[in-house]
Amino acid sequence: MDKQDLLKMFMRQSAQQVYVVTAKYENNYAAITVSSATSISMDPPLMMIAIDKKSHTHDVLTKSNYFIITLLYYKDEEISKIMADRIDSKEKLQKTKYKETEFGPILDIERPYLILSKYKVYDAGDHSIILGEILDGKISNIECPLVYYNRNYTTVKNC
Repeated sequence: MDKQDLLKMFMRQSAQQVYVVTAKYENNYAAITVSSATSISMDPPLMMIAIDKKSHTHDVLTKSNYFIITLLYYKDEEISKIMADRIDSKEKLQKTKYKETEFGPILDIERPYLILSKYKVYDAGDHSIILGEILDGKISNIECPLVYYNRNYTTVKNC
């Protein structure tokens, strides 16, 4: 088994929270489903996302000064699928509820989100790692998180 297949198989065994990341740079939009987001530092408060360099959202996300991470819950599978589609990001946003802000587009749904200012971008093979410093956000309780596990959407047991 080659190393890339080994990595894919390993990661399929890990349940991962599903997020939507949005941004705007000039007149271009980014709207994408990610599971590679995590906190990195408390001081300063930093989050990390990893974006494939071949993604149509890559340039917007690496050039924009801001990006927004929205946490999805188990009833948001359709939103996740729309944002994972390979169509234009503005078209994806138009298929969902969103609002324009000075920081970029934010999904207009009652979900927790963070607004981040770009802190640093790192080269990571076929991906770019984007660190963002938390500027603001909204916290709301979600019933059960949307989780991606072994190529399927699910949630945690007992929700």
